[in-house]
Amino acid sequence: MSARSHLTRPAMSSHLRRTFSSPWRPAMIPLLVLSACSSAPPATRQTQAAAPAACVPAQLKLSLDDGNGRFNGMSHAGTMLVVHNASEVACSIAAMPAPGLRGAQRQTLAIAAQVPPTPAAQPPRLTLDPGASVESDMRWVSGNVYDDGHCESPAVITLAIGAGTVSAPFHGQLCGAGGKPSTYSIAPFRVAGVTGTIGAASIRYRCDDGRTVLAAYPDTQTAMLDFDSQTHRLHAAVSADGARYVDEHWQWWSKGMHDAWLAELKPGEQIASAAGVACRTP
Repeated sequence: MSARSHLTRPAMSSHLRRTFSSPWRPAMIPLLVLSACSSAPPATRQTQAAAPAACVPAQLKLSLDDGNGRFNGMSHAGTMLVVHNASEVACSIAAMPAPGLRGAQRQTLAIAAQVPPTPAAQPPRLTLDPGASVESDMRWVSGNVYDDGHCESPAVITLAIGAGTVSAPFHGQLCGAGGKPSTYSIAPFRVAGVTGTIGAASIRYRCDDGRTVLAAYPDTQTAMLDFDSQTHRLHAAVSADGARYVDEHWQWWSKGMHDAWLAELKPGEQIASAAGVACRTP
């Protein structure tokens, strides 16, 4: 008997014989292996954390800042609304302030807001981290420069926060034309301390009256102008030609990137009656 006849072949179970003899079984093995390797732990599939809950009045403190008088001049005045999160929890606040003005007896005064167009990139709400603040510029006509004009002197300013309000003492006089309510303009909230200063992307203009104006356009609805040692934030206004921007004091009319006109607005004007001065890039 040959040596080969003494070798004993291990018995193969009927289960393994069926596994390797079946024409479709081998394809299942790598499939099962891949399936086992591709399973990811649930932690990698968590959804994005929810946005902070809306702020409530008890979390916030409202104060006013006159900016060392930077709002005052030519029968105009203004202030900054500053909202501070005094709590230890982050919360969210509407990006557009909704202030109200009341008299000494807490009565509501007939004073209306002039809200500029909201920039397309402006989020509807801002997050206020603990200890953080947001601020908004508020401006108005402070002198009785109108025919049959009238003025109101509010004692309290309130700010709507959800279903409640926060408030602060108010000192100032708002005036309007006869038969119309006094008005104020209000800007969206921004992070406190960020005033929109002109950066390296600005365009330098030299004006016929000797002024140097730095202009920047952070979005399609806003022009930032720096002249006379002040920074002005203007919003887009209706224009038949070129791009026109206004605030309570100034009009900036740009036609292309090389020519523009700067004009001062008289109280109550939305379009400057004066031609202003021509400004050009060097």
